[in-house]
Amino acid sequence: MNIPNFLTIFRIFLTFPILLLLSKSSFLSFALFLLAILTDYLDGEIARRYNKISNLGKFLDPLADKILVISILIYFVSMNLISPWIVIFILFREFMVTGLRMALLQKNIVLPALRSGKIKTVFQDMAIIFYILSLPLKEYLIGIALILTLYSGAYYFYKYDREIF
Repeated sequence: MNIPNFLTIFRIFLTFPILLLLSKSSFLSFALFLLAILTDYLDGEIARRYNKISNLGKFLDPLADKILVISILIYFVSMNLISPWIVIFILFREFMVTGLRMALLQKNIVLPALRSGKIKTVFQDMAIIFYILSLPLKEYLIGIALILTLYSGAYYFYKYDREIF
């Protein structure tokens, strides 16, 4: 197993202590979430720089992001901090883009991470940080993250519509 894939798997496993600590220690859950964000950046950077890009990494990296973000957002819903509709729309986008990925793979096309998806991830991560730390403007950030999430999902379909239809 190469280092980028190890970091991706590590990010998946960080989800559990983050969830356990959310109700006990905002500082520790914040620190672990920052570590998870750092592994997301590092795994891609290392893979590109040292030519360690793998099919496993292409599959696991977006999955790790989904597991981390969706798990935390579901926790926030369970604590009545955010509307379930926000998570439903985000889940809808993630399932649709994952379906698009699978459809494109049938045609030997690997769906790359687009800039709009990366921007969406930054805003989702910022919103989560604001919720973990109970900072003002968290509702605005999650709203912006939701809009960017839906936009990036629509953009994936717009960009690849000729390949699937």
